[in-house]
Amino acid sequence: MVEKHERPCPSCATRHDPEEDRQVLSRDGWSVAGCRVCGFVYMPQFAPAEAFVDDLAWEKQFEREKTERRKRVSVLQWLEDATRWRHRLIPRARPENLVRARVDGGRVLDIGCGTGSHALPFLGDFVPFGIELSRALAQEAADSFAPHGGHCVHAESRAGLATFAEGFFDAAVLRSYLEHEAYPNEVLAELARVLRPGGVAIVKVPNYGSLNRMVMGGNWCGFRIPDHVNYFTKSSLTQMAARHGFDVELPLLWSLPTDDNMWAILRATWK
Repeated sequence: MVEKHERPCPSCATRHDPEEDRQVLSRDGWSVAGCRVCGFVYMPQFAPAEAFVDDLAWEKQFEREKTERRKRVSVLQWLEDATRWRHRLIPRARPENLVRARVDGGRVLDIGCGTGSHALPFLGDFVPFGIELSRALAQEAADSFAPHGGHCVHAESRAGLATFAEGFFDAAVLRSYLEHEAYPNEVLAELARVLRPGGVAIVKVPNYGSLNRMVMGGNWCGFRIPDHVNYFTKSSLTQMAARHGFDVELPLLWSLPTDDNMWAILRATWK
């Protein structure tokens, strides 16, 4: 049995009320709700980080969710799989290119960096750093970063960010991470502290406002229970980031309503 932790709305801090909040989805003892005050869609209960090391490991959850989704709506799932070519109509966004177009170089932080493979394309102009919860993956990333002057912190994201000095980084990457974070507001606050003025953060999250989510309903591929705990729209992501002083750019090509994911560029505009 996986332990469950309660949390208020991560956007406005309103305490969850199952009688008043809008229930979006209920599955396997977990629920997704829309906050009655601000409308943000999130999981009021979440599993502790240690549960994702084994019982809820990503590779297990991915295959389990894919199998269950096929059982629930085999025709719609077949249609989604058969039309995945639509994602290749537009060139894939690359964080290193989005950053280089806005920052000349320096230190780059990959939050939830895994093995560090997503930070390595930055090499040349940037020194790679990372934060990773998995001890084994953090060590692998650290080994990859060390020859280039960087390192990886093995820690939960908030604790890892707290180890860095104010304005230490020129850029950051939060790729397929923020939807997993139980405390996204606190992480964005720390990110604002460690980014220098003019620095940028590249964010990729599932697009809860996508047309495919509206068609697929509870069987949308972006619903990953219980590891996706936040469900962002363009509006909710912009509002949360702006609360911490970021200017938000949503590149049109990579934030279309037909996409299941969206990319955002957060710029640190403070002096």
